[in-house]
Amino acid sequence: MNLINLLRTIDSQIPIVALDVMSPEEATIVQWLSSQAREKLDSPVYFWNLGVSGLELCQIAEDGGLVFKPVPEYKRPPHADPLVYIFEYINSFDGAGVFILGDVHPFVGKNSPQLSWEILTRIKNLYHRLKPTDKRIIFLGQNIELHESLVRLIPHFEVPLPTVDQIQDHLESYLSYLEQVAQEQEQNFTIALTGEETESLARAALGLTLEEISDFLRLSVKQIWNPTKGVVIDQHLTERVVQYKTRLLSQMGIELGKPATIPFGGLDLLREWLQRRRRLFTTEARSLNLPQPKGVLLAGPPGTGKSICAKNIASILNLPLLQLDIASMLGSLVGESEGNVRRALKTAEAIAPCVLWLDEIDKALSGQGDSSGVSQRILGNILTFMSECTAGVFVVATCNDPSALPSELKRKGRFDENFFVDLPSEAERAQILKIHLERFGISVEDEYLEAIAANTAKFSGAELEVLAAESALLAFDEGRPQQVTLGDLEACRQTIIPLAVQDAVAVERMQTWAKSARAASSAVPTKAAKSLRTSRFNLN
Repeated sequence: MNLINLLRTIDSQIPIVALDVMSPEEATIVQWLSSQAREKLDSPVYFWNLGVSGLELCQIAEDGGLVFKPVPEYKRPPHADPLVYIFEYINSFDGAGVFILGDVHPFVGKNSPQLSWEILTRIKNLYHRLKPTDKRIIFLGQNIELHESLVRLIPHFEVPLPTVDQIQDHLESYLSYLEQVAQEQEQNFTIALTGEETESLARAALGLTLEEISDFLRLSVKQIWNPTKGVVIDQHLTERVVQYKTRLLSQMGIELGKPATIPFGGLDLLREWLQRRRRLFTTEARSLNLPQPKGVLLAGPPGTGKSICAKNIASILNLPLLQLDIASMLGSLVGESEGNVRRALKTAEAIAPCVLWLDEIDKALSGQGDSSGVSQRILGNILTFMSECTAGVFVVATCNDPSALPSELKRKGRFDENFFVDLPSEAERAQILKIHLERFGISVEDEYLEAIAANTAKFSGAELEVLAAESALLAFDEGRPQQVTLGDLEACRQTIIPLAVQDAVAVERMQTWAKSARAASSAVPTKAAKSLRTSRFNLN
């Protein structure tokens, strides 16, 4: 664990530091600090948070585990403020010591409603008073963001999510430990993983902490155990860890995207643009210092296929897909929302290279009705991430109303390209209809498709999908399963009023914005005009 710089910092008369760590790893970090501080600083380590009744001395047991022993001298009066008292105790403490204070940051955090100016002032006073002593304080917690007056005083460290190599080492050592435990209990335990399979398992676990991986392995052993064979650890563990990770990430507002079940029609210019950049994520491209793509903004009317497109982008680039639901990350506490988003972005960076899909970003970041400034701060986090991330996270932001987006998100250069996904052209409508009809096992002659395509102007891809489904249902209801006629298609077409007709002003506003963006599709002529001139295709 690379936290040597933190130890060097507190050994250089920097009395207070902040250590940002994900909650599952806090106990592991406390154990590591207890061992290292004793060994390298010759200093005892103490732990305190609002959840413990007193101050505890951290000691490493003979088996390597962590033991907490109450400090009898720490006697807080019943009515004393716990934060005030712990700071007073540390100030008057006689001797050396590293004091780990858990979850103090909400009381001294930026934009925090729990901000205490008394505590803030005490910390600043304590900082200067502890400097010439051998007493040090470590603020430990998740999503630490200190008040502006403390940022220049207190160095901020962060425990990153583990890399593939770190996960692979942990898998091998922890599986060996579980094997040893099983042998002591006279149970069969077989590790049937090749080196390549172990690496695949490690890659599948990217985005998890080491403690979460340990929890997963223990749980899997219980689930896999067979009274006859015991436990066999093989390549099927990779499927299990993906399911486990999917469940955990979902609780954070991150969905592991599934490959698109159907292809997307049209958007030939966007496809061509993506194909030219797919190799930029390779080792060869990085060795040549070629810039990695940052992402694209896809804007257009609802139902034009932006979501399907986002899923297919991951397939084209051959990268895993993460979908970030910003709305689900909005917490009730000030600062909680930004912390959730930062944690999600760190997860994407750990899993990289990957595609990060920000769906309907206009709703999440428009700032309408947000008097607290949360939307603006979340936007700042995303912009900083896009500017500084070099891990290979390709951001796909989709929006229905680009006019609602902040200007700093739309400016040229923020994304590699801003694409306008317009209502499908005539040729694209025929292609989209064909794709959706084939989902029901229905094959329709091209001239029929072209005739309907010519008469479905202003239909979105989603509305064409409804048209295909309704036509298939009509044929089935009339005893002609999978035998859709031109009449079926036309009858169902007449029941659908496109959104572009219902809300023409909004669509026209988007199409005006499109002049500043790049078209995702080119206009490709079809044979529809000729079809319309044929009497047997009279659709009027």
